Amino acid sequence: MKFADLRANNRCGGPSRSIPRKYLWALSLVLLTLLFCGPSWALQRHDLNTGQPEAHPVATQAGADSHSAEPASGQAGATGGQPSQSAPALQQGHGVGADVQKPPSLLPAGEGGHGISGPTTEGLPEHEEKAEAHEEHGVVLPHISPIPGVTFVQTMIDLMEHELSGRTFGWRPNDIFIGRFTDNINNFQLGVLEAMRHTSLRLKDSLTRMGDADAYDPDLEAALNLFMNRATLFWFPSAENSYREAIDHLKSFLVKLETGKRHFYYRSDNLLLLLATYRDLLGNVNRNLIRSDVGFFDSDDYFYYAKGVAHVYFEILKVVRVGYESQLATTLDAVAMMDEVLHELHRAEEMDPWIVLNADEDSFFANHRYNINAPLSEVAHLLVVMSRL
Repeated sequence: MKFADLRANNRCGGPSRSIPRKYLWALSLVLLTLLFCGPSWALQRHDLNTGQPEAHPVATQAGADSHSAEPASGQAGATGGQPSQSAPALQQGHGVGADVQKPPSLLPAGEGGHGISGPTTEGLPEHEEKAEAHEEHGVVLPHISPIPGVTFVQTMIDLMEHELSGRTFGWRPNDIFIGRFTDNINNFQLGVLEAMRHTSLRLKDSLTRMGDADAYDPDLEAALNLFMNRATLFWFPSAENSYREAIDHLKSFLVKLETGKRHFYYRSDNLLLLLATYRDLLGNVNRNLIRSDVGFFDSDDYFYYAKGVAHVYFEILKVVRVGYESQLATTLDAVAMMDEVLHELHRAEEMDPWIVLNADEDSFFANHRYNINAPLSEVAHLLVVMSRL
């Protein structure tokens, strides 16, 4: 073919013609969707230590403002002043997104304990000094109720209530329409639910029983069974109704703790069982984060599921760190290891990319599953070590 014929062929739309405009418009539309709609599908920030209603006493967070807080009269020092807004953990939550709705962190007050060894809020300045030492890593330890187990159970309640009622559109995995477009939140909530199931199991089986011959609490049995209902059930019963009923049973058990009808035991063997249970679930999470057969559109599912599990661990283990401090102190380096666990979980909490990438290990771009797996792998290692002490 002559050169003149080539030029004529190009002008007439031959093999070397330019990219059609419809493809350029489609590409532009995809980019604009990712740019403007991405944040609206992302996670809402929240922190269990803020947003308290006036009708209830609140857990005091360590910080500059908390030194002037005084416990309410008639509550055995169970509560303190308002949380310091200068603490790093109060300024930073988890997830990504601008629509912030924060659940309350309620601490039901009680008239003292029931003779079982547990933490108290006496010596608040000493506690605040220890808590402030964690602020450089973004971890602020809470003050907890002098009644063993009250803050532990209340934290479980707060975590699930936020996912059901505190978040816009509530529970997403069973949504027919909205849930189709919010898979990040869906998988985050599935991670929260799975961690709550494991926590409820340990609460029922060991943390609230004197020994193997002790009876299970019926409210905890009912709560665990209801949490086991499938997260995608739309009705008969819906997932939301099942989980709200489970929360009601936890609240009933909370009343039993406050009135001394049931007990929560600060024992080393119970702590080891809880850490072993958390270790097992985290091993499954770690394995899915390093899988090589995960496609780009599935990578964010594993990422946000891991964030949901890590969020529950972070909130529960902060309470454990304070409540079981005397038990941890009897073992060499156990306190330091628990502090490192909280530090690594806080790192996972702070990871909130706009788009979860799934690049190769040696790629110019990130692989966010591998990134979040780094701190969670360290947590899993530390839990293995601690569960064998």
